[in-house]
Amino acid sequence: MKKHILIGLIMALLMCFCGCGGSEEQTTTETTETTTQEQTVERSIDAVAEELGLTGKSETYYTVIGAKDGAEFNDGTVELYLYDPNDQNYKDIADGNGAIKAEAVNNGVILVVPEGADSDAEIVAKFKDISIK
Repeated sequence: MKKHILIGLIMALLMCFCGCGGSEEQTTTETTETTTQEQTVERSIDAVAEELGLTGKSETYYTVIGAKDGAEFNDGTVELYLYDPNDQNYKDIADGNGAIKAEAVNNGVILVVPEGADSDAEIVAKFKDISIK
């Protein structure tokens, strides 16, 4: 994933240097596309956690709630769970009727702030903005 981002950035730089007097509109479009590309991450717990800057991964009993993968981070203050987006357990949680209360959902990945832990609005906002493929 990092290689793809690096290649995209290099190509964008080359386009800037080799441009034949393109307008500012084209440059703005290229910059916007690069920014969007940087925020797209693969649908995995580790990739999403890395994008959010979460540390201290600890495995959880994710199978109990029907998830494919799951872990807690930041000393247990944030949990991420991976589901198939078409899975009924995921749909129930996304609708607020599931086995756990999600702080946010995003294309098969659920962010949970355990009871008693303070929600980090910055992490939640960043999670919602990520394009997970």
